[in-house]
Amino acid sequence: MKDAQPNAIATMPAGTVSADRKSSPFMALLFILSAMAAGLVLSPLLYLLSSALKPGALQAISVPTVVTLAGKTLALATLATVWAMVLALPLAWLVIRTDVPGRSLFRWLGVIPLAIPSYIAALTYIALLGPVGTVNSWLTALTGVHGQWVNIYGYWGGIFVLGLVTYPYIFLLVCGALESTNPAVEETARSLGEGRLGVFRRITLPMLRPSILAGGLLVFLYAMSDFGSLSLLRVHVFTTEIYHQLNTRFDQSASAMLSFVLVLITIAVLLGQRVLLNRGSYVTVTGTARVARPIPLGRWRWPGFALACSILGLSVFIPLAVLLSQAGSAGQLAEVFGEQWGFLKNSLGLASATALAAVLIGLVVAQTGRRIKPAGSGIPGIVQLGYAIPGTVLGLSLILLYNTYAPWLYGTVALLIVAYLIRFLTQAVQGVDAALAGINPHLEEAARSLAATPSRVLRQVLAPLLRPTLFGVCALVFISTMKELDATLLLRPAGFDTLPVRVYIHTVEAEYAKAAALSLMLIGFTALPWLVVTRLREKKLI
Repeated sequence: MKDAQPNAIATMPAGTVSADRKSSPFMALLFILSAMAAGLVLSPLLYLLSSALKPGALQAISVPTVVTLAGKTLALATLATVWAMVLALPLAWLVIRTDVPGRSLFRWLGVIPLAIPSYIAALTYIALLGPVGTVNSWLTALTGVHGQWVNIYGYWGGIFVLGLVTYPYIFLLVCGALESTNPAVEETARSLGEGRLGVFRRITLPMLRPSILAGGLLVFLYAMSDFGSLSLLRVHVFTTEIYHQLNTRFDQSASAMLSFVLVLITIAVLLGQRVLLNRGSYVTVTGTARVARPIPLGRWRWPGFALACSILGLSVFIPLAVLLSQAGSAGQLAEVFGEQWGFLKNSLGLASATALAAVLIGLVVAQTGRRIKPAGSGIPGIVQLGYAIPGTVLGLSLILLYNTYAPWLYGTVALLIVAYLIRFLTQAVQGVDAALAGINPHLEEAARSLAATPSRVLRQVLAPLLRPTLFGVCALVFISTMKELDATLLLRPAGFDTLPVRVYIHTVEAEYAKAAALSLMLIGFTALPWLVVTRLREKKLI
């Protein structure tokens, strides 16, 4: 619902503000910088397309191989999404709509898996359910029969782990949707004779559908683009085959073709989600909403509590317990910390630089898209294409591009930051753009009428209003960069490793104690920024 505007402002010509800004040298500078950001994202994609369409590239890999990989990848992503929904939807309903004991704590804990990278979750379940893992050892000792009772390696293991680490995407969105849904609509349906199941199927579920689809899309794209956990669990899909072709067979043509196909599939999935959402309306037409009263579960309270504990046990408590048990004593942890301090500094430095750059570029791009129309309106969409590029595909594209046209930049830390910005600029642009949507552009006009320059308006008017969003976006990009593995494996300079790379290397080399200690370090430093931002918001300091 739009805010009512004063008459004097409402009668201003529609193009006054926009035209004035477009004539400003400052706005021209914003447009040039935004166009450069769009070019940064588009250049590796265009070069990947040209590499995939070169003569002979189409014969680099057989059509049956591509079809098989596509089928396996799509099936894995679909099943991982279904598994994540099975975990997220009951937990969201329990913590928002029922009187289950500890629901506030469960809501906080339900987000923790976002701080656990998928490859670390895979590492913990390999230690627990692998051929020589703890469970097999216990069962062998108990029965006296040697053999593989359970084995996490393979296709179903990949689905299991990916669902556990991605369900918070759905959980967060569905929790928000359940809170914002007016309970009067459901109560009206029940007063007309509809049962609880009918109300859920006819009323609640349709209103939750956009949130479920949005969260499911994030899970699906994550599963499609994941490399680290699937590589550790020996799952053969697009991302692992791309890495194999490039680093084992040194076949750039086959890697480019597979990467191009994966990008096409990703774009098709994004278009499909838009079509599904456009098929119907999901707006609740009503007046003021009130908070729904928790549904009393009665004798089902403790079974509900057990279900929530089971979900959090699989996704949070078991991985952390396995890491703590494998990392050894506090002295051993301190020893590993001292040995690996250099790699931690690499990760912290890269994440900090990327987060600050992403916030600044995101602010410029979002401002350009909203204030410079129509020339700049399409730039944010172009910049956000980077989110649809899997890390292995992005790494390969940048290798092909910069090795050909800018070899002096290839194999440097700067190229790593470029890759991170392409992948995570979407988070900054989305966050800043949503915040700008809530700021009346005539506030800027009022400041300009008092002789304030555009740069001063941005610094003294917009920046204070955007401060909470900028802190949140900075923390989110920092967390994403700290966890990134796929592109880093391909693009890191010789001898320059990050914490995720060292975790991966120690796991492949079966040095599980070091991998566990580093994993705990990574989870701690990944979760810390978000906890700080949350605390500052609670104290109204940002």
